[in-house]
Amino acid sequence: MGEQAVRGPEPRAPELDIPRLARGAGYGGRRRKKGFVEGFRVLTLLYRVSELPAGAFQRLVELFKVYRAVGALFFWSKRLNIEEGVGLALERARQLPSYYRHAFDERSQVYQFSEVEKMKRPRKVILQLPLADALHYHCGAYIEGGKLVVRLGNRERLELPFPERALKWLQEKEREVAPLKVTKIARIQWREDRPEYLKVQIVLRVERQKPVMPDPKSALLCYVDANSDYGIVAVYAVSDGSETKVLETPKLKPPNRSKRLKAAAKRQAAAAYGHKRGVNLALARLSTRFRARGWVKSATAQIFRKAFQRASGRSLMMNFDIPDPESIKGSYFQKTLLSLRKVAENLAKWFGVYATFDCYPSTVCPFCGAELEIVHTRRTRVAFCRKCGFYDDRDFVPFYHWCKALGLPLPKWSLRKLQLPEELKLLINTVRPGSSR
Repeated sequence: MGEQAVRGPEPRAPELDIPRLARGAGYGGRRRKKGFVEGFRVLTLLYRVSELPAGAFQRLVELFKVYRAVGALFFWSKRLNIEEGVGLALERARQLPSYYRHAFDERSQVYQFSEVEKMKRPRKVILQLPLADALHYHCGAYIEGGKLVVRLGNRERLELPFPERALKWLQEKEREVAPLKVTKIARIQWREDRPEYLKVQIVLRVERQKPVMPDPKSALLCYVDANSDYGIVAVYAVSDGSETKVLETPKLKPPNRSKRLKAAAKRQAAAAYGHKRGVNLALARLSTRFRARGWVKSATAQIFRKAFQRASGRSLMMNFDIPDPESIKGSYFQKTLLSLRKVAENLAKWFGVYATFDCYPSTVCPFCGAELEIVHTRRTRVAFCRKCGFYDDRDFVPFYHWCKALGLPLPKWSLRKLQLPEELKLLINTVRPGSSR
């Protein structure tokens, strides 16, 4: 950047008209009001320390050290109920600029210790500053002229380049929940064990009343099933009480794992021949790991976007069928599937969507209750009932049970065209169908 710490007039900090914040997802804040939920979105930016002005960055490091000492004293005094320690921590907090003392103020939007009893250990959050809209100078951080300005106290500030794409992202997220007010928090971190980067997170938070269950007969129904064999399956449907019509049944497949395993095998073979053994073994280990957190987030966001497109003004009702942890224990897909619930819960709160997380059977016939047989084809697991003749993709069977639980008529099956093996076709023709098709 080639810039130095810039001095300027230090304005007073008047009371800001910022809506009350609740604590959520480890980002601090006060407790939520009863009957309200809070959703959040996070934008993360990384800056190379070597490119920051040395004087301003050193001042930031000094703030970190003071904050860590005060925060640790405040946390353990609260945890052990030592009032004298709390008072001493608040007294030492006066060494910090006024912007950063709000982390210890229970009345503040950025209070960091609202659930001390439930924390296993103090968070590694260093600073959490109020971020106002552009042209608002009365906070610890603000956006101005394509830069994120962080106040350091003593009339000093650190200016970080703020990409235009990031600014557009912030504006887009605010439009998603308009006319609700979005509160923005700048979270700035630097760790001595990872000294090469300064991490800045812009946390957007919105608080709204808890969504109520809409009428299933007038809402768009969205059923999402996560399983360890394929990925994530979604079913979009509407019902008027006399008929349930399925609109779309997309399947979202995770990144190609076979390619990663082939690449890992090549690396291991090269290491076996003695070619850069350490490097190749390390790269092979990285290739075999499956941490598709980014894919889960993008897939869940895609499901929500498609749901809003299909809703066309209707209310939205969603259910996420997340497998029991024991049923997929040891699967390479385990962590990915289980993280889906956390992502979906947050997006439902952000958009104000009524969402449930109930599980329904995939091996029980929704028409007659008999146990389904599973026939594996090249691309599909077909669930078939010998008693009534029902068959469909096993991934779609839970949707039928969800419709029954909502008191809706079951849709015509199968939900999408299936390529059935000849022996299964012959078997189906010998069984009397259990419902109209």
